[in-house]
Amino acid sequence: MKRIHIVGCGPRTGTTLLTEMMINSYEIDVFTDHEDRIAKPPKRSGKVFLTKSPKDIVVVGPVLKVMKNLYVILMLRDPRDSIVSMHGTDKERYWSNLLYWKNFMPFAEELMDHPRFLVLRYEDLAKDPDAVQAKISAFLPFLKQKHAFSEYHRIATPSSDSKLALGDVRPVSDKSIGNWRNHKPRIVGQILENGSISDDLIKYGYEPDHSWEKELEGVAPDLRESHASDFYKTWFIRNKQRGKYLRAIRVWFYHTPFFLWFLDKFGRSGK
Repeated sequence: MKRIHIVGCGPRTGTTLLTEMMINSYEIDVFTDHEDRIAKPPKRSGKVFLTKSPKDIVVVGPVLKVMKNLYVILMLRDPRDSIVSMHGTDKERYWSNLLYWKNFMPFAEELMDHPRFLVLRYEDLAKDPDAVQAKISAFLPFLKQKHAFSEYHRIATPSSDSKLALGDVRPVSDKSIGNWRNHKPRIVGQILENGSISDDLIKYGYEPDHSWEKELEGVAPDLRESHASDFYKTWFIRNKQRGKYLRAIRVWFYHTPFFLWFLDKFGRSGK
């Protein structure tokens, strides 16, 4: 069984959209309803098992070392757009914050050159989904394509949790790119609380230089609390580093022929 796990540089980076696209556009026979950690065992044997959890960027490195049939996809998104994005379960507050980016990206940078680690940009997926699909097909040649990503909205049947994250099932659009300009007080507030991100924006090609900061001059900061959970906090990340290789071995074991045989014989059936 091949395992594909989708992670992110934080919440609201397109991981749910990509997951639903892949489930509906490729022959993937084992998957979960919405979001599950890398340590989630499959419900049954199969050819391809797909899961996603943005926060698992902090733990997938050791698993890649011990599990040769694991492939990880990182969804990268302009952090300014991520932190002004809303979620269906809490429409009164911004969902994410800049500390996700600052604490998650060092783990991503360590894996950039790994042959089973693929970086995709949300912006590319929104502008040209079929071109991104071609990259995925080249990265995962064992996948059999059923539909084009651009047809996703016509065939998708996401779970209720996925619908909340997506907002709705609709044609892929690039309208949200650059939406941070409509929420400048939020950007100013997050920079005041968490520090500048200009060097990272330049590094990852989102800005050519620091001149974009001029757009924020004279803008009063929005310092309202985010919805954000504890997953970005240093103590959470430090806790997840404990026993990381034992976790990696456990994940590997869940994909062994013996464990999958045991599941099929004695376990519950499911997707």
